[in-house]
Amino acid sequence: LRLDMAKKRSGNAGPPRPLVPSAMKSLKRARHVTSEFHRIQRELDLVTGGGSDGNKHKSGPHAAGKSSKKELERQLKGLGGRQAYQEASVLTTGRHRTCKWVFAVLTRLGMRPKKSEPKLRLLEVGAVNTQLLAVPWLAVRAVDIKSQHPKIETMDFFDITPAQEYKVVVCSMVLNCVSSALKRGRMLALARSHLAPGGLFFLMLPRRTIENSPFSTQSILTKQLATIGMEVVETKMSPKVAFFCFKKVEERACDFGEAAKKYPDPPRAKVRQSDVALNDWFAVSFCEETFKGL
Repeated sequence: LRLDMAKKRSGNAGPPRPLVPSAMKSLKRARHVTSEFHRIQRELDLVTGGGSDGNKHKSGPHAAGKSSKKELERQLKGLGGRQAYQEASVLTTGRHRTCKWVFAVLTRLGMRPKKSEPKLRLLEVGAVNTQLLAVPWLAVRAVDIKSQHPKIETMDFFDITPAQEYKVVVCSMVLNCVSSALKRGRMLALARSHLAPGGLFFLMLPRRTIENSPFSTQSILTKQLATIGMEVVETKMSPKVAFFCFKKVEERACDFGEAAKKYPDPPRAKVRQSDVALNDWFAVSFCEETFKGL
């Protein structure tokens, strides 16, 4: 009887809980922290210019009238810094699991291995929970610059030498936190270099980065990835998050010189017909250094 009751309970347990405990317990507080963290990061990007050498975006408003870099850094510290943001992310991602979409796409594309086949090798960039690590048919290497769990390596993604060894790379709500347009370009190029031929790159971003920026749209982003050798396979839009799945294509499909020419630093504002306020300064840029060593 106890066994039957246990089976019933396990059958109604719903989705598995993240293994990472969070010091933050209030979902309302977590949402406030993540929202404020992204706001501060956007304003820091505006103040510092988001370029490789501190150049201002040519088309962005000047920092005059905005908070100074020192003030923004004070606000970030008062919020609890990246530590508080990551604790908040653990809680919020437990409620809205982007990994569910990864599972669905891998299964739909026939990449989920059978029991007799080796596990699918996956690199998770900026991991804040162990949801992917808990999947039995995935061999996951999860990294984060400030790990919140012993199973997640404390490692800067930019310091990992790519070896085209992963069938899947997942980058969820990370690219938008990178400090400059050029570093974002470098992150995308590195992600591609970590993939084995035909591998998949899952990219999740806040929708505002491609809907409220004068430098980026969904079309521009997919063209940028195509230029460096990744074609879009699937997309999905939730109310706040944009989901992309890209496939690594043959090396001959890459044109790094064209990427640096078409998407330079500082980024160029694009003409767009929209009634939406353009108040997000997300951008991706490339240069020769972007592809150094790749």
